[in-house]
Parts: sequence; C-alpha cells; structure tokens
Amino acid sequence: MPKRINKVSDDLWIGDEQEGYAPHFRNTIKRRGKGFSTGFGTSHIMEDVLSPPAKTVELVDENETDEGGFYDASYLLFSAGTHGDFIDMRVNSVHNRQTLTRFSQFFMFPIFLFTYLVIRLLRDDTPWLYLDPAELGILIFVFVLCFVEFFRPIRTPVRFHHKNQEVYVYHKKALYRIPWSECEIASMYAPHHVGYGAFSDAYNLNLWLYPKHCVEGECGSQPVALNLVTAVGEHGEVYTYWEYIRRFMTKGEKGILTGNMQQKVLFSFPNPEWNTKAKVIGWCLSPIFYGLLPFISPSQFAIRFNPIKDHWPEEVHKWTGKTIDWH
Repeated sequence: MPKRINKVSDDLWIGDEQEGYAPHFRNTIKRRGKGFSTGFGTSHIMEDVLSPPAKTVELVDENETDEGGFYDASYLLFSAGTHGDFIDMRVNSVHNRQTLTRFSQFFMFPIFLFTYLVIRLLRDDTPWLYLDPAELGILIFVFVLCFVEFFRPIRTPVRFHHKNQEVYVYHKKALYRIPWSECEIASMYAPHHVGYGAFSDAYNLNLWLYPKHCVEGECGSQPVALNLVTAVGEHGEVYTYWEYIRRFMTKGEKGILTGNMQQKVLFSFPNPEWNTKAKVIGWCLSPIFYGLLPFISPSQFAIRFNPIKDHWPEEVHKWTGKTIDWH
C-alpha cells in the first residue's frame, strides 16, 4: 500500500482521512529527549499528541447502534480484562505476536514444500518419507522461528485505573506510577518497510515513560516509548484503542460497554456459554482447535500457554486494592 501522508512542512504532516479523522503529525523531538530514533533518524518524531490533555477523537461508523459500542472492539482485540475500577490493556509485543510465524507459514514453509515436491518428482531414488539434510534444515528453521515467537516473555499489560486516575506500567523491571493528567500518549507516524525499498504508512500508539514517574527499578535518564499497538496502512486501530482508554478514564465503566467484564479475554473452545450438546462437540474438536491455534492466532496461543510471563510487583496490587495478574 503506497504512502498517503501529506507533508505540509518539515514539522507538519497530515495523514489520510479514515473513519472521519485525519491525524495531524507534528515534530515532537524536543519533547521526547535524545534517546529515541525513528525511521527518520533522530531529527524527527512525527506525532499526533493525544494526551495530555486527553484529546477526543470521534470516529465515524455507520453501523454503530450503541454509544461507545464501536470502540469496544478494543476489548476483544487488546484487553487483558476489565474490572470496573480499572482495565488492563495489552502492549503491542503481546497482542501482535505473529511476524516470525507468518514468515514461517507464508515464506519458509512454501520453500520447503516446493523443494520437497521437486526432488521427489524429478528423482526416483528419493523416498517420500525421507528428508534430506537441506529439507530437514528448512523444516527445523521453520519450527525454531515459531518456537522463538511463542516463548518470548509475555509482558504485563498497562493498567488504566479510573478511580485512582493513575496509569501503572511495569516495563523492563522498572515500575511507573503515572497520574492520568500527566500521562503522555501519542500516535506516531512510523512508515513500515514492505520490501524493495518501498514503505507503507504505519502508526504506533506510544505511551511515553518518563523517569520522573519511575518509582522502582532502573529506568535511565531519557523517556522510553512503550508501543501499545501498531497499525499498518490504516490508522483506525490506533484511534479505537486510544478512544477506548480515554472514554474509560474519563467516564469510568459507563463510558464503554465492556468496562467491568471480570473475565480473561482468551479464545476458549468450547465456549462456556454454549449449550451442553455444543460443548460436547467442542470438547471432541478441541484438540484440532488448539493444534491449529498457533498458526491461526500466535498471540492467543502464546498468552494461553507460554509459561514465561512478567508479573506485577506487589505495590500495584496495593494501589489497586485487587490482586489481578492476568495477561
């Protein structure tokens, strides 16, 4: 997909209008310090600053019938759970865990399959059930890539606490306690390389972590950008994610339809809400479902089965009044 950014000046770029909103990106390099590099080097960080103060982004969806219902897609896509007083939102490295798996599926495995078939169709002395060293090496490489992706550590979500009007982040062994009125969140223009020197529009929703908000651990002297979600081509997911948390932090659970669900957001098969007959069928088919899940949704498979997970420090449970450690 070609880039559709309109470069009005060196310090003002206007994004393509989608769902009724055209983001205005301005150079915020002076605001972000010297420790962050983008695709433009260290001279530009082009951002649509969303907070503070919290900016309302009204997206247009003709199919929306319930107030806030359109933004509740973020609950299924990005949330780790909602609990009335607070919501936990997964970071990009957790809910967007698929790059290596898709590379294995759609690039490396076809190479293996092509090599496997050509060798056996052109040579009569190669058994179909035998793998020569080259084929075996490709197949092992495919599984190694998938293994690395599945078992990268699962990071803690970001906790947005409406009652306390605070945001809690545990990132690289450093704990941040951020007042909502000081919480720096912005949509950053981050063009995505699509091969052969070509780039497509892409956007990161970053939560900026400043040393002044670090209450435990080592955080360095420069602000750090924590990527909440990346969207390539279309920026809708970035702004639905943002509006979901903004509405919750502004209005509490009444601001969104899924603000107090009290359950983990995981693919479940069979679904607990199915009737008995459907559950029996689901249980019979569940080995197939979970066998395919790593390739259908690597993120959900990793969240469910990866034992390597970060956990909230005890201080966070004291601040929130609940011991919730979901991912």
